[in-house]
Amino acid sequence: MSAIKPVNTLQETSMTTPDNGWIRASLACTLALLLAACGGTGTADSSANGAQTLSTPMTQESSEAEDTSAHNAQLTAQTLAQAESQAQMADASQPLENLLPGSIATKEAYVSGAIARKAAVVGIPAYRFYNPGTGAHFYTISTIERDSVADDFLSPFNLEGPAFWVAGSSSPGLSPVHRFFNTRTGVHFYTISEAERANLVATSRHYTYEGVAYHASQVAGQGLVAFHRFYVPGKGFHFYTASESEKANIQANMSNAYRYEGIGYYVLDSGTEPQSPQPGPATGTSQSIVLQLAATRLSGTAPLAVQFDSTGTTSSLPSQHPFHHVRYSFNFGDDRGLSWPVSGLPKNAQSGGPLSAHVFDLPGTYQVRVRATDQAGGYSERSMTVQVLDPNAVYASTGTVCVSAAANFTGCPTGASRVTTLPSSATFNGRRVLLRRGETFGSISIPHGSQNVQVGAFGTGAKPRVSSVVVGTVRPTSTAFPRDVSIMDLNILQGFEQFSTMARLLLYRNTFDPPTSGTIVAQINIASALGYVVESNSLSPGQYFQPRELFVVENQLRGSTSNPQMGMAGLGTRFVVMGNDMGTAQQHTVRLWAMHKGYIAHNALRGGSADGIRHALKVHSGGLGDFNDNYGISGTTWASRQIVIGNNRLGDATDNNSWTGVAGPQNNGSDSREGLEDVVLESNVFHRGPNTNTEFIIMGRRMTSRGNTRADGGTPNISQYNNSYQLLPSNWVGPFYYQ
Repeated sequence: MSAIKPVNTLQETSMTTPDNGWIRASLACTLALLLAACGGTGTADSSANGAQTLSTPMTQESSEAEDTSAHNAQLTAQTLAQAESQAQMADASQPLENLLPGSIATKEAYVSGAIARKAAVVGIPAYRFYNPGTGAHFYTISTIERDSVADDFLSPFNLEGPAFWVAGSSSPGLSPVHRFFNTRTGVHFYTISEAERANLVATSRHYTYEGVAYHASQVAGQGLVAFHRFYVPGKGFHFYTASESEKANIQANMSNAYRYEGIGYYVLDSGTEPQSPQPGPATGTSQSIVLQLAATRLSGTAPLAVQFDSTGTTSSLPSQHPFHHVRYSFNFGDDRGLSWPVSGLPKNAQSGGPLSAHVFDLPGTYQVRVRATDQAGGYSERSMTVQVLDPNAVYASTGTVCVSAAANFTGCPTGASRVTTLPSSATFNGRRVLLRRGETFGSISIPHGSQNVQVGAFGTGAKPRVSSVVVGTVRPTSTAFPRDVSIMDLNILQGFEQFSTMARLLLYRNTFDPPTSGTIVAQINIASALGYVVESNSLSPGQYFQPRELFVVENQLRGSTSNPQMGMAGLGTRFVVMGNDMGTAQQHTVRLWAMHKGYIAHNALRGGSADGIRHALKVHSGGLGDFNDNYGISGTTWASRQIVIGNNRLGDATDNNSWTGVAGPQNNGSDSREGLEDVVLESNVFHRGPNTNTEFIIMGRRMTSRGNTRADGGTPNISQYNNSYQLLPSNWVGPFYYQ
């Protein structure tokens, strides 16, 4: 994992120390990640996992650490008791604004909620990560630190989202919370007690002081919630939670491994409940399902594309595979009455397999919910919060560039830069570039190293026409691969090319014309040549990651049978193809070389090829290997896994192909050693052309077909192609679930 970068934004300066403690902490954390967790908070279920390994006898050193922890917990308890007494005796005539930083206010100020209301002005979420290998957790209020850990493919952490809220800077009646790094366990420790802080600095050689993490209250009051503290003797680190139910669960079920040390301090009651990495079933629902819910991200700028993932769900019912037999219903909390044109289903909900996705168009806070229902009718539910930022605020003033050759800037955001020619490639980094509708522009190149880029349209009329869009380079010289790039509302004439690799791409509401120049591999080409790029350049394979968080949403694309070869081609992980209308190519309309955690839904994929032996949708893989985000480990040989293909229109009355679609090896000959597993084909409507004889071929390990129909009322032919893939090992064939 790369070092966590020091914080450098105004919002996060409260976490910066004069001696650059964050830089030292980053280096220490990097080494410690290999051994532990670089954090110290947990949840009931994740703690249960950790507790299973806590039965080893304690050494003399760990026994001494336990005694030290008990003493320090007493210091914190004494600190809170003293603060309560000070609040009872504080001068009520003293205005809150006149309190010195860290001073205790009157008890009435806490009880009335005045302290919490003032703190809410500087309230920010603390994000929580979980290391399943160690059972330890890591908290941060820094979005830079959060993104650095979340985006590092070598990091052992899973981002769980906002866990609780704190004051990001000093606020009347609140006190600083100090952060230490334990060099022995690799876990962070937090305390609000000045006595405990001083004792650790003076007596412990294992704790490195890193400075103030955030601000919280030593006194209870309205709008404040208790932040509970546990000690885990078997591992020598602490566990914290602001959830009363989580606290109660630990005390009831895991008190032998988790020793309760009392309340550490009080945090703001304005955030979300922590998201457990392995949430248990709600009271009165299924006792057989342990539902998980993860997201590719929990905050970002509108339009924000997010994939939601419940593939980690487990079930104890016999013969029930949670990927195939449990049904999942997602609600994105964004009901604006919108429906998908192809399926007619609401955009705010998705039912079926354990993967889904949504694009949040408007700024706001959204509560996303999922319910998992087993075959016996029992269910379990889970939720998480997504925060969507206003692009006008994120790209305020000269962060936005409006381009109009005719110098017509009607509709350009106030304060934006206004130019008459496309800006140079380098100036796209960190900016929103808006092109005037109804005008024509040249090619757009988003260079290597770019991040946080939006390219879109302003004004009224037809979409702005651009020759082509290219992201990245075919010859990268560093690991600064593009990240977080959105291309939307454009009319692209010659195609989109994403070279090498990148993270977080959104192609949204673009129109693609049939290309007219040269031989185009695909009108949308996402890392199809990654293997060649890796082999032909100086960076080592281990410096590349697999393309990830790729969203192709609501685009319109038409080719011709002479050019391009394919409408869309690509590979990657957490890959979403949703709401598009695509058709006609020399070969396949959509060809996905390899796909991990793929979601293909609500599309119209119409087919039509030069020779009539191609597919509207073709999904295969690179081999039989395991997927790893590090290209140096899995290369191009990984099998496609965990894919949901649902609610699509596949084929067309003018489709001249014999087979409409396939999820399996690309051929049944020498190149048939391509594995696919855990694929769900559900609720698709197939439209037959004059030559159609097979709607869809599925071949792999654990493959489901359910609820698929034909537009003409016939029964779709979903086939295993007579199981004739000669070189595919038998353990990669079946079972097939027809429901």
